[in-house]
Amino acid sequence: MIYHIHTELKEEKKQREAEAKRKRLEEAEKKRQAMADAMQKQKLQEPVKRNFIIQKKEGASVTHAGLGFDKMSSALFAETERGKTKEQLAADKEVCLQMRVKPLELEGLSVDELRQRANELWNKISTLESDKYDLEERQKRQEYDLKELNERQRQINRNKALKKGLDPEALSGKYPVRIT
Repeated sequence: MIYHIHTELKEEKKQREAEAKRKRLEEAEKKRQAMADAMQKQKLQEPVKRNFIIQKKEGASVTHAGLGFDKMSSALFAETERGKTKEQLAADKEVCLQMRVKPLELEGLSVDELRQRANELWNKISTLESDKYDLEERQKRQEYDLKELNERQRQINRNKALKKGLDPEALSGKYPVRIT
């Protein structure tokens, strides 16, 4: 009798968990579908183009975030950033935000103009979100590729060590094996 009640409780718990999971998946699918619809509408309005830019410059100097820094000054910039206090970083962030974010000028706009402005902002947000998603997926893919390449390198080093008659883990460390 107790066993029967216990199994019923387990089954009910499994059903509740399955129902909760199904609801979460449905909500995620609805959000994804809404985003896809918004993207489809936007694609119909403007031509297809890349949603991210990779800037490559020829020569030894590579600029840092378009600020005119080369590799060496970028390292110096990072060094100075590390030494800043939280208050200094917050102040720098405020200055950057003031430069990047333009104030909304909504005074004296009619209802139609407000709607148009809201639609423009919505389109901008959706493009930024899609760019963010694309770049996150690209980063995930690159991280996966790096893991795969590291694993391949480890296997190659292991095989080299076996051919030389060394311990299989000998060449997998950070430094090569000492030759005696």
